[in-house]
Amino acid sequence: MAYELLEKELKDLPESSIVDVIEYIQFLKFKLQKTESNPDALFPERKHPERKLGVLNSKFVMADDFDETPDCFRGYM
Repeated sequence: MAYELLEKELKDLPESSIVDVIEYIQFLKFKLQKTESNPDALFPERKHPERKLGVLNSKFVMADDFDETPDCFRGYM
């Protein structure tokens, strides 16, 4: 079933995208091989302690026009 679905989806893709799919499959196989031989290979032990959440103990305010396009970029719009 999965192979049939994969073939069906590949038929609609251009050649360049099929190459991307092949490379992704090769990456998945490589990742699987790494994790089977050494589970810690993809995620090495951290040298530094994890960062703590909540470093901003106060509120911060964003400008009202934060989402607006800056004047210097209006010519490109």
